[in-house]
Amino acid sequence: MLSTLLVIVIFAALAAAVWYFADSSKKRSDLSVDLRSDLSNPELSKIYSNADTIPEPEQKKLDLPKTFRHESAGFSFSYPDSFSVSRLSASAEGAGETIVVQDSKRQAGFQIHLEPYDDPDTDITVERLGRDIPEMVVKEPQEVLIGGASSGNQISTGLAWVAEDTGTREIWFIFRGTLYQLTSPLSNDTLLQRVLTTWRFE
Repeated sequence: MLSTLLVIVIFAALAAAVWYFADSSKKRSDLSVDLRSDLSNPELSKIYSNADTIPEPEQKKLDLPKTFRHESAGFSFSYPDSFSVSRLSASAEGAGETIVVQDSKRQAGFQIHLEPYDDPDTDITVERLGRDIPEMVVKEPQEVLIGGASSGNQISTGLAWVAEDTGTREIWFIFRGTLYQLTSPLSNDTLLQRVLTTWRFE
């Protein structure tokens, strides 16, 4: 009886240890934080409506005179004069924030979600997305550099692709302990890519 009880205790301890380390590993490497389809907030739903947006030729010519700076995360980017920037509250889990850049009159814009991330592995690959978000179908993936090469700015490497499930342009990267998810409708892809060329880490 005593030996049986001892075996049960040892087995339970081993099971707890396996669960603990497996769970910890998942928390450190999981990329599944994904707010692309959370359109309950009216600020986000405006961007993804089916209303007329800015034609691509105009997106190519728009001036980007305004600058947004995120002091605590240490980055900045330029955006069009007719656009506004708003910062939405943290996610339900109490971490991160979403920045919405939009021209609400023409239903154009994009969003940036920031989430704390503490895994030393900062490479986002198609294979890793397939493991962490198996329901996502990645189309046309390509590596991108974020941060610019001038004035000694630091540069991050990210992954850009088209998400087939939502029909959006996705650009994700990890830098200085933060996971960034940039998302826009494909109709705003040109504008997002132009803004991204102005991105600087400070």
